[in-house]
Parts: sequence; C-alpha cells; structure tokens
Amino acid sequence: MIYIDDAGSGSLIGGTGIGILRPESNEYVFRVIPIMFFQQPYFSEKTYQQYATKIVAEAFKKLDVTTKEPVYVCQGYIFDDLRTWLDDKNYNWVNTKIKDPLQSKVEASFTDYVIALGLPPNFVKHARFAFGFHRLLKWVMADYENRAKYCKSGWKSWQKWSQVSKEKLEGRADKDIYCLKCGRLIKKNEDAIVLKYVTNKTCMIYLHKGCG
Repeated sequence: MIYIDDAGSGSLIGGTGIGILRPESNEYVFRVIPIMFFQQPYFSEKTYQQYATKIVAEAFKKLDVTTKEPVYVCQGYIFDDLRTWLDDKNYNWVNTKIKDPLQSKVEASFTDYVIALGLPPNFVKHARFAFGFHRLLKWVMADYENRAKYCKSGWKSWQKWSQVSKEKLEGRADKDIYCLKCGRLIKKNEDAIVLKYVTNKTCMIYLHKGCG
C-alpha cells in the first residue's frame, strides 16, 4: 500500500511538504514544493499542483510502485492534478483521510524543514496553533527584509496584512520571552525594543535592544 499526504499548505512560511509512505516496509519519501510556487505569478496558475504530481511520480519510480498496488491519497486540493495523473496511469487509488503513521511523519518533516529556514524550534514545536497565520507573521515582521522571501505571498491574507506600518518603542519584558529576531531569551524586566502593529488585533513583538 502507498499513502500520500501533505503538510504545510496552511503555513505562511515555506513551501508545502509532500510525503509518500509504504507502511509495510516503512519506505518514506518527503519532498517540498518550493516556496516560489506559492508566489506570483505561479500561485495564480496553480502550478504547485503540477509540482506535487512531479514529486509523487519521482517517488513512485524510486519505490517501484505498480498499478496493482493500492494508493491512498489525501483529499486536499493540492493533489487535484495528481488525481488526474493517477487515472491516466491506471493506478488503483482512492481519496481518503490520511492518519498515522504518515500524518505524523509528514508533519514532523515539515517542521524540520521550516526550522532549517530559520524558525526557532521553541516557536513551532509543541505549540498549539504553531502554524497560525498571525503567529508566523509576527516572526516575519521581526526581520521583514530577510524573511518575506519565505512567505506564501500569493495569499490574499499576506497581501492584506504584510504592509501594515510598525511602530518601534522602547519597553521592558514583563515576563521571560524569546526575541523573535535572534531566537534567544529576553529575561523578565530586561530592557527591550517593542515593535507594535495592528492587523485584526494589536500585535507586539519583543526584541533585544541590539536586535531592534
């Protein structure tokens, strides 16, 4: 059996991960649709769907998947082109909700990928709603010039909120908090730079004085 799932399609940061698993042998392939396909002009053309098919086709070749082997595909839109390809190649496939072990594997692989891009491990691991849009936007805003390139800028939410003005203030941390620029701890009562901006709510980013 072959299972196919994605991770990160709802994350502002990074591309989207595609995982393919043969559970009987634990053979696993993980590749990422590059971020450029979620930026214009590619995003509007939905070329990320063709790239997902490319990843799966290469994985099938590597795993020597036959047309007789059952294939289970996540129901997400990112696999719309893949479903056509599977039909054209006469694969034995069905849409389904993907669960563990692949779901956890592909999510862990995507987490490792975004950490490699620069997201602090403590920012994304073991955090509820770790990949929420406004949470990740705070990380981007802390160093916009260097981090905007990692964003799915084809999204309407990015176009709406990414250009809001920021106010730089001097302040003090009221609790231990991590600097969203360098990732190191700002201790309670330590002087800090505070970046303030407003989206659907008022947001505050704390930075070390040397990072602001």
